[in-house]
Amino acid sequence: MAGFMTVAGRLISFLLISLLLIACATTSNHSPLLYAEPEIDGYLTRAPRTLRLYYSAFPDVSRSSLRLFGPDGEHQLRGLHTMAADDLMIEIMDPVSVGAYTVEWVTVVRDDPAVHTGSYSFSVIEN
Repeated sequence: MAGFMTVAGRLISFLLISLLLIACATTSNHSPLLYAEPEIDGYLTRAPRTLRLYYSAFPDVSRSSLRLFGPDGEHQLRGLHTMAADDLMIEIMDPVSVGAYTVEWVTVVRDDPAVHTGSYSFSVIEN
């Protein structure tokens, strides 16, 4: 009986560890963001008038948002939409001056029910 309990204990331990490893392998922190305009970590000599983010799958506009923060605080944005099958685009309403900027984004893409979030930075420098 004691031998059976040892074998059963090892089997249960093996199954629990296997399930844990499978769960870790299937949980993804993968960002669907591929690239952006302005470029991620880019330096611009001309102020952008729009933000455009490209994703690995079609983003759901109704469940997405973009925010822009700069040296003077948050900028007003207008008209979130798609221009192609894999992007989000929005107009920057306030003047963009020299300085560092951060774009914060939230989206849900195609058949993935997860809400993805992220941010990236770019800078506007004097020409």
